[in-house]
Amino acid sequence: MKSVTEIEKEVKKKEAISRRIVYLEELKLSDFIKDDDIRLIENEILLLKNELSLKAEKYLSDLENFLNSFDLNYEKIENAKFEYLYQNFIVKNEITMFAAPPSSGKSLISVALCNIFLLEKRIDQIIYFDADNGTATLKERNIHKLKRDWTKKFRYFHESQTTKAQMLQIINQLKKTNLTNALIVFDSIKNFMIGGDRDKNKDVSKVMEVLKLLRSRGATVIFLHHTNKPNKDLEELIYAGSSAFQEDTGNAYIMQKNEYKESFIFKNFKARTGNLADIAFHYEDSHTLTEIDFVEASETQEIVEINEVVIEFLEKQSQKPSFSQIMKHLQQQGYSRNKSNQALQNGKGRYWHEEKLTQNNKSVYSLICQKQNVVEIEYLDADNNFQKTEQIVKNSRTSDTSRTSSILGDYNKSSTLVQGCTGESMNIDISAL
Repeated sequence: MKSVTEIEKEVKKKEAISRRIVYLEELKLSDFIKDDDIRLIENEILLLKNELSLKAEKYLSDLENFLNSFDLNYEKIENAKFEYLYQNFIVKNEITMFAAPPSSGKSLISVALCNIFLLEKRIDQIIYFDADNGTATLKERNIHKLKRDWTKKFRYFHESQTTKAQMLQIINQLKKTNLTNALIVFDSIKNFMIGGDRDKNKDVSKVMEVLKLLRSRGATVIFLHHTNKPNKDLEELIYAGSSAFQEDTGNAYIMQKNEYKESFIFKNFKARTGNLADIAFHYEDSHTLTEIDFVEASETQEIVEINEVVIEFLEKQSQKPSFSQIMKHLQQQGYSRNKSNQALQNGKGRYWHEEKLTQNNKSVYSLICQKQNVVEIEYLDADNNFQKTEQIVKNSRTSDTSRTSSILGDYNKSSTLVQGCTGESMNIDISAL
C-alpha cells in the first residue's frame, strides 16, 4: 500500500509535467519559433502527455466506464414513489416555498403542518431551524409544549439555545446524512444566506444549492420567505428578492391571512412536481388545521357585501339580467369594476348560474336557490311499523345535508326501511345511526 509521502511525490511529479506542457504550448506561440521547432515541441508535448496517461484525443469508448458511473439509473427512477405529505399541497422529497407578508402566520401554519405530519405518521423526523422568532413568540404559540410531546421526533433549533453558526454546523452535518422521511424547515431563508444579498442571483443560488443537496439526501424541505410590501389584492403579492428563489425551488405558494374570515390562504404560483391546488385553512388550537373552501376563505368583507348585493338584485329580476346589467348596478352602488368582476366570477356555480346565449354571445345570470329543502323521512321497523320521523335539511346551493333533529331513544339493532318524500327508499341499520 502506498504511503502518503509516495502519493505526494507522484502528484508533485505530475504537476511539474503538467506545468511543463502548459509552458511548451505557450512557447509554440512565440514569434521567434520556426516551423521545424514547432514539430519538435509538439513531439515533446506528446511524450509528456503519454507520461501523464493523457492522449492527444479521446473517444467516447475510452470514457465508457467513467460515464457509466454517473449515468441516470432508470430503474431507480422507475421504482421511485411519488407521495404527498398533504394531498395536492406538499410533495414529499421536494422543496416548497411559503412566501408571506411579515407577521401573517407563516411560522404558525408551518409548525401546525409539522404536528399534523407527525400525528399522521407521514414523517419520522422534523428538523426546524428558527432564526426569526423570539422566545416570547415561541411561548405564546406553545412551541415548548409541542417539543415536550414529540421530544426527539421534533428537533427545534432556536437562538435561545443555538447560535446561527451552530445551526450552520448542524446543516453541514445533515448534508452528509441519509434524510429519508425527514422534513426540514427553514424559518426564514434570509437568515441562512451567510451575509448574502437576497436580491442577487449568485447569493440566492448558494443557499438554494444547500436545500437541493438536502433534497438529494432524501429530505422534504420547506423554506419560509417574505413578500414585498403587501398590496390590497392577494394576486398582487410577490416574493421578495432574486428570481433564483422561484427558479431553484420545486413548488411555491404565496400565503396570506384573511382577517375577515380568520383564514390562511395559499395561492400556488409554481408547480414543478405534483398536481397542486390553491388551499385554505382555519387554524385550530393545539397546532392543528382545518381545510376550508379556498374561494370562500379568500372573500373579503367587501366581496361578501357585493355577493349580497348581487343576490338581492337577482331575486328582484323578472328576467335573467346580463353581465353588463349586474356590473352597472354594482357600480351604481359604489363598488369598483375590478372588485365587482372578481365577486361575479368567484360566485359562479356557488351563488348564481351563468348561462351563455347563442345570440350576441351574451351571458345572463340566475340565482341558485338558497331556500332550504326539508326532506321528511319515516323510519319503519322490519314489520313495517312506524318508529319515528326525522327531517333532513338540504341546502341546494351547497348540496350539504345536516340533520335538524337527533334520533331519540334506543332501538334494537334491526334492518329498517327508510322512506322519504323524494320517493327513494333504502335499508338502513338504525343502531349505526
